[in-house]
Amino acid sequence: MQGLKRELKKIGSLAIFFFIGFGYILLVMKLFLKEYSINSYVLSKAIIGSLVAAKAVAIMDITPLIKRFDRSSVPRYISVLYKTLLYTLAVLLLGVIEHLFETYRKTKTLAPAVESFFEPTHLYHFFAVLLCISIVFLIHNIFHELDSYLGKGNLKKFFFEHS
Repeated sequence: MQGLKRELKKIGSLAIFFFIGFGYILLVMKLFLKEYSINSYVLSKAIIGSLVAAKAVAIMDITPLIKRFDRSSVPRYISVLYKTLLYTLAVLLLGVIEHLFETYRKTKTLAPAVESFFEPTHLYHFFAVLLCISIVFLIHNIFHELDSYLGKGNLKKFFFEHS
């Protein structure tokens, strides 16, 4: 039971962090699109994206691949960049699979699904969102390394408790 509480607390705090990050990005995108009278709904995307990202990070954090540079002699920025790259590659892979699946469901053939992914308008939008998400992962990894350096929980105390 204690493990379940700890897991829910970790996923909850990660989800809140990603909700703030993704919500900010999507709000900025919504404001840019408003100039062209294009309506978009960002709250549900931010909620779903933050929950998925939180669970993915929680799962990936226990894998040996992510822990490769933990407690090693390399500078901490290497660990931050490495984890950010892995998380971003995971989002890239899942984004491509999601697009191919959705388009395949509509067309019932794979060739148009692949072609539609490589259309410039979709590709530019996809990579813009991917770059924004990678920045949120970068910030998360920087905070994670700072928390590790300062001692587990001290970063939270620094930001949320009175001095």
